[in-house]
Amino acid sequence: MKVLLACLLAIPFVGFSASALAATPEVYVAQIKGPIDERTAGYVGRVISSAERADARAVVLEINTPGGSLGATQEIVQTESNAEAVPVISYVGPRGAQAASAGTFVVMGSDVAAMAPQTRLGAARPVAADGGDIPGDLRAKATNDAAALMTGLAEAHGRNGGWAEDSVRESAAVDAAEAMELGIIEYVEPDLRSVLEAADGERVGPKHVTLRLEGAAIVQAPPTFAERTGIPRYVLWGAAALVALFVAAVAYTYFRMRGLPVSTGVEGMIGEVGTVRRPILEGASGWVFVHGELWRAASESPDLVPIKAGTEVEVVALRRGAVVVRPIKVP
Repeated sequence: MKVLLACLLAIPFVGFSASALAATPEVYVAQIKGPIDERTAGYVGRVISSAERADARAVVLEINTPGGSLGATQEIVQTESNAEAVPVISYVGPRGAQAASAGTFVVMGSDVAAMAPQTRLGAARPVAADGGDIPGDLRAKATNDAAALMTGLAEAHGRNGGWAEDSVRESAAVDAAEAMELGIIEYVEPDLRSVLEAADGERVGPKHVTLRLEGAAIVQAPPTFAERTGIPRYVLWGAAALVALFVAAVAYTYFRMRGLPVSTGVEGMIGEVGTVRRPILEGASGWVFVHGELWRAASESPDLVPIKAGTEVEVVALRRGAVVVRPIKVP
């Protein structure tokens, strides 16, 4: 009896343990590769929203970019800052990667900033779309605005605001070791798992969230086809529908043609009706006007001759350049 009672008491505990094991903590990873544009901003926004809905422990932005659109970058920074339910970690990696220009803003806007060894950060001075200098007074305006944004992001996260400003005004750039030494980032780690282990338990501001990353599963969240190419899904569906209609039309035409008699060339004359212009006699050919032309004609059978002029005849065969005919109305 005591054994049975112990087993019954253990059932809820076993159920709770299974439920706890099923709820493995997760960290979502979005990869920012190549130039930053509106598609990148939409992709990052989607991944962060998905992570919030899934109650993920964090989102990692794995960065390797030469820069990009300042407008799209500001959109990403806003998304990072407004993701109150999930901390955002930036990781410049793998080795040899960079977070140049626009990528520096993304790093400064993250709750935790980390770099792999032999990576680079900075050179965030605003330039024109073609890579040249912004002309006249507009250059000063763009530079001042970008410097204010970069400095504000750095200081809000307890980072080196002076260097952040220099990265915009002087195109200052650093490698991972220098960034760590100058207080621009928090960690230099060889891989993403090492970053999560190092940041576990850290309390980040201004969100005032404590990171709980131990044992978290890394969930890769790649961009969709539309996010990679800029081609909306409905365009692909429309193109696929047009191709399907074209194929169906070709197949229909093909099978219709397979089921019909030949209607081109001289063979198409078989079955045509014409009129005898010169009588067709036994052992001698006459002439028939058929298919818009005058043809030498022979009778299908000796029993049907003579076939008088004016008689309507049907073409039943072709023979040595002549048509073989029979009268429509046999006398």
